[in-house]
Amino acid sequence: MNPLDTDSTRQIARYRSLVQVIAALSRTARTEDLLRSMHQQVQALFASPVTVLARPTPGGGWSVQTLEIDVISEQWIGPRPDGLLERVVTGRVTLENDLPTYLEREGLTVVRVHYRADLPHTLSWMGVALRAGGEVLGVLSVQSYERDAFTPEDLEFLNLLGVQLGIVLENAALHERLAREANTDPLTGLLNRRQFALRGEEARRTAGEWTLAVLDVQDFKRVNDRLGHAAGDAVLRGIGEALLDLTATRGEAFRLGGDEFALLLPAGPERAAALLRAGLEGLSARDLPDVPFVNVGLAGRRADESLMDWMRRADRHMYAAKRARAHLIMFPEETS
Repeated sequence: MNPLDTDSTRQIARYRSLVQVIAALSRTARTEDLLRSMHQQVQALFASPVTVLARPTPGGGWSVQTLEIDVISEQWIGPRPDGLLERVVTGRVTLENDLPTYLEREGLTVVRVHYRADLPHTLSWMGVALRAGGEVLGVLSVQSYERDAFTPEDLEFLNLLGVQLGIVLENAALHERLAREANTDPLTGLLNRRQFALRGEEARRTAGEWTLAVLDVQDFKRVNDRLGHAAGDAVLRGIGEALLDLTATRGEAFRLGGDEFALLLPAGPERAAALLRAGLEGLSARDLPDVPFVNVGLAGRRADESLMDWMRRADRHMYAAKRARAHLIMFPEETS
């Protein structure tokens, strides 16, 4: 067979592999799943033991995710005036088949994200910037333990992949933003009423103890009338932040609308009451235009009732708290 034909056949096969990789990545909507798939696909495409994706962070520096052999690790690396990643973004470096010599010559140091004593150091290195709409989304790097592991053709393929991966990353971020906007309250960042209905049904069917808490703000209209709606919004945001803190490790918080909130806590009513008391006490320490007086009603889950009935019980307890002007009222479980 003609060597040129052989080379052409190999290139066509490789382009097909690249198209398949891009197609596989494009089908992945969640950024977390996309990144893991990207590492695996790129590692297979270049027969490389190491892939690195570094993404810029808002405060400067890079969030770096590495797949080395079969272990994914993450690390934050601070910004450098003239680091290897920064050089990729400015186009000063793309391929080095003797990385130690290049680093020594340029006076650069690098950070190994995942260290294992049984693995050698990177000797060959390629990197391309990922862009979308003129914005730098990250740097994709492929690395090898061998010298002279990559060719200009490899770099061309990595560039082609980088162009598509930038688009895929942007689409995944857009998809997640739209999903987040559809499921969360824009003012407080809490989950919305639609999510409460879905997750409340899940909690109702999940084993273990669950408590539903319903909250509202005493005389909230007075805050708006006296201080203005901007102040009222600040108070609601403060409550939202307190509820997010309260549910940071367990449970979920929702804004049902207006000054009404709800919590689903994987605990019995007594434990839920203790958590809520601690969370509500923290409101007075927040810098808010007005310290809100929050009424709370609790209801433990019952296996034989609907979500609506569960909600009605918690509501009754909340209105009892409102009448008594008590931050929290916990009633014994009704028998009827």
